Amino acid sequence: MAETAQTMTEFTYAPGEKNIIGDRFSPSVVIFWLKTSVAASSTRVQYKAPNTLFGLIPLGASTKTIPLRNIASVDTNTRFNLGSLVWGLIFLFVGFGMFDSNALVAIVCLLVAAANLANVMSASLVFHDPSGGANAITVSILEKDKLMKLAQEIQARVFTDADQLRHEESMHMAEKQYTAQTNSVLIQQQMLANQQAQAVQQAPTQSEQTQQGE
Repeated sequence: MAETAQTMTEFTYAPGEKNIIGDRFSPSVVIFWLKTSVAASSTRVQYKAPNTLFGLIPLGASTKTIPLRNIASVDTNTRFNLGSLVWGLIFLFVGFGMFDSNALVAIVCLLVAAANLANVMSASLVFHDPSGGANAITVSILEKDKLMKLAQEIQARVFTDADQLRHEESMHMAEKQYTAQTNSVLIQQQMLANQQAQAVQQAPTQSEQTQQGE
């Protein structure tokens, strides 16, 4: 992907991790200079998303790491944000109503309104875990196609990891069965050896008893 090299510099990977992919997304149409970074390797998914107030004011960022084995599926969806619509309309009406009394505050309200109304529609990348929980990343609706491509790449790694896990479990069960069979054979051999030793010990005794009887 176009910005993979930049994305990779934001995360640290352990030795042995491979098939690393990633991309960067604008979290909203308005604050396009902020970026949400998502990357995946052969073992885990990492993402870093900026937090904002009213969809406009940056307030730090949240980061999360999810092992691939804790991901059941990866989905993308387009959602309608009712909260953004409501706040956008509220600030829009407040801004127009305050133009006569305080133009500066009115402009700020209109900017907040524009930020919220621009984010009424958004795209989300959702990681579902086996227990039914989910972690979602929301980005600008304009990034939907790019987000879907990354989701397909991550989903392929999730399936690959699941296949590897099933293979490892199968090998582990086969190893346990082989160990149990080997132990059973050893026990039988030991029991047979003990029986043979007892037979050898009893043979001279029976011979002596026969001679004494004669």
